[in-house]
Amino acid sequence: MYPINYYIALGTNIGNYKNNFSRAVFELKKIGIIVKQANIYQSKPYGFLKQNYFYNSMVQVRSLILPMRFMKELQLIEKKLQKNKKIKNGPRKIDLDIIFCDQKIINKKNLCIPHPGVSKRDFVLLPLKDIAPFFRHPANKKTIKHQLSDLKEYYVIKKLSYCNFV
Repeated sequence: MYPINYYIALGTNIGNYKNNFSRAVFELKKIGIIVKQANIYQSKPYGFLKQNYFYNSMVQVRSLILPMRFMKELQLIEKKLQKNKKIKNGPRKIDLDIIFCDQKIINKKNLCIPHPGVSKRDFVLLPLKDIAPFFRHPANKKTIKHQLSDLKEYYVIKKLSYCNFV
């Protein structure tokens, strides 16, 4: 078996974002190797608007765990860190999403890779551009940079100074 590259989006808007990201990365290191870490971006809420701004980032994790099991591990991390999501696109202490898994396309009831919203969300694409600007979306074949140039709506307010939480 060879290692799989996962691109994991991290999001939070409850509590201390640096602490939330550090705790999430600590747990991610138990299931793989952190290869790269993106900058942190502050963004307006998406979907449910009556909530605090979000902090978003991205890590590339290399793991031997297969995608379905990897997703379950992410859910266990979210539960351990008390995700506390009660509303779709609502406030949460931590959110971990698989955006890409190498060039795999997976469409199952409980797992969809690439993440369906990736091409429409600057708060996912900007951190992804930090670590993999020339990665090609396995379905639409566009690079991350190209997908950013196609965006019509923007949520990111500012890029924060680089913060190493790995």
